Amino acid sequence: MKEFTYKARNKDGTATQGIVEAETEVAASNLLISKNIFPVDIKEGTKTSFEIPFLKKVSRKDKVFFLRQLATMTGAGLPIAQALSTLLAQTSKKNVKKMIEQMSRDIEAGGTLSAAFAAFPDVFNKTDTNMIASGEASGKVDEVLLHMANQTEKSYQTLKKIRTVFIYPAFLAVVVSGVVGILITFVLPQMKNLYSGFGANLPLPTRILIGTSDFLAKYFILVVILVIAIYISLRIYIKTNETGKYFWHRLKTSIPIISSFIRLSYLSIITRTLASLVASGVPILDSLDIVSEAMQNVIYRDSLKTVRDKVKQGKSLSAAFKEDEVFPILVSQMMGVGEQTGELDNMLSNMAEYYDNELDSMTKNLQSLLEPVMIVIMGGIVGTIIICILLPVYSLQNFVVH
Repeated sequence: MKEFTYKARNKDGTATQGIVEAETEVAASNLLISKNIFPVDIKEGTKTSFEIPFLKKVSRKDKVFFLRQLATMTGAGLPIAQALSTLLAQTSKKNVKKMIEQMSRDIEAGGTLSAAFAAFPDVFNKTDTNMIASGEASGKVDEVLLHMANQTEKSYQTLKKIRTVFIYPAFLAVVVSGVVGILITFVLPQMKNLYSGFGANLPLPTRILIGTSDFLAKYFILVVILVIAIYISLRIYIKTNETGKYFWHRLKTSIPIISSFIRLSYLSIITRTLASLVASGVPILDSLDIVSEAMQNVIYRDSLKTVRDKVKQGKSLSAAFKEDEVFPILVSQMMGVGEQTGELDNMLSNMAEYYDNELDSMTKNLQSLLEPVMIVIMGGIVGTIIICILLPVYSLQNFVVH
């Protein structure tokens, strides 16, 4: 018996893959069909090659380019299968090429574009697949694809803003940590040998610093292992324990200054995603479900689920958001206007733009604030260490007298 790797579709069109044993490729195909699994691709053997996950990942930039090109081609009247074939011929990146090849096979086998998207959850999330499904139902796939490209690009810009704020402080922290390490590892031991010849008591700050240096020199590996163990334990606790998640996510939205930045980023993501789903024709209850599931912060996730339950009970969207203290009053007011005018998607888009602008302004303010603060803090740490090292030198006269 031989092993065959297959990619197939179930009766409901869901993508699946696996390994089957059979004498021949035809026998493997017949075996799958007998189980109501309809093969799209069958190859002899199993994958044994080593692949590094981040090297086979499709980037956000690649995703935006793919969506824009596909939207342009379908908008020009090309069938999905032909548009994918054209994109395949134009693509040089291996990871994107593999994705398009699989999608092409799925479409040619009779699958839908939304099902083809769903086969790549690392690239297209539930929001994307639901939007495409709505576009297929309404016959506006090209418009939905273009809308998705715009929203993905804006989300990417938001993520870049968040990262930009913390890049400089992180870089400065690494540099200062290196400087402190050099001072404690190389400079302090030499000064310690010098001080030992004085035969006098060293100042308390210097003794504390020397004691710390000796401890780290003796138990450095143990300290590193302990720090890593604590970090991993906290990560696991936060990821697997609901109490841990609530504590960490509540803490992130409570830290002065930074909490405002984080709240704005969440509000931007929520309003933009809701706008995309509503504009694509996804029912409001389903949209709230999708947005809540997409939220990584459990505080906002639970609030969105509460809003969804209230809307299901008959309340308006604006009234449900107004009753939840997590969301500012502006959200419910703008939603109320959108419901009255019948332009809820436009109002949500306007809110997303507003929060993006606020986020951009806060990013610049935070950067200008964090840079001097970090310089003062890190400079204070290095300065304190240097003072502790040099403090006995200023007391040299006392050492000599004794």
